[in-house]
Amino acid sequence: MKRVALVHGWGGSYAATWQADGWDDALRDAGFEPVGVDIAGHGPQGGPHDPQAYADLASDLAAKLPAGLHGAIGFSLGTKLLLELEARNPGANGRLVLGGIGDNLFAPEAAGPALVAALRGEATDHAPQVAALLAYAAKSGSDPACLAAVLERPANPVLTAERLAAATASILIFNSRADAVAQPDARLVSALTGATHQLIDGPGHVGLTADDRFRDAAIAFLTD
Repeated sequence: MKRVALVHGWGGSYAATWQADGWDDALRDAGFEPVGVDIAGHGPQGGPHDPQAYADLASDLAAKLPAGLHGAIGFSLGTKLLLELEARNPGANGRLVLGGIGDNLFAPEAAGPALVAALRGEATDHAPQVAALLAYAAKSGSDPACLAAVLERPANPVLTAERLAAATASILIFNSRADAVAQPDARLVSALTGATHQLIDGPGHVGLTADDRFRDAAIAFLTD
């Protein structure tokens, strides 16, 4: 059976993002074997509270991914890490489905400082984007101190258009027009000239993985 890895976004987990939104069953029904991983510092298992411990999230992810993947599906931060691995070792993880990513790929997390303050209890009046991300994070059972440390990690961002030019994988980029976090604008499109882009009306950023259109498009792309 062809194995497909699923990599969640910041604040999420394999169980709270992919399993909860039905991706496991859908992939198995389509003949794939889902491989779930949690990004370092995420999920009930917790992790260090030192930002330095998360300086190379991509290497930690690479150590968790099995060899011979047919493909990988990422959301938000998960897409950044999959693209970092693609730049380091082109084609190693098969076909890539990348949801909730845009030109924000090349910049620090816009909501980072506000999220860190909220996670540490230093702010209670949250902007809608911050509130949505906090609600997403709460579902994963992650340690807020770990999530704050991930946001404060060094070497962020790590990707450039020049490094992405090395990509050889077949790539689908999938986004929602209502996503206030990520939009695939000129810089990303020009950096990944061979990628397929799909844009839908509907959900905001954190609601993307629950949308059947994203799941159906991902499976179709992996099956093609």
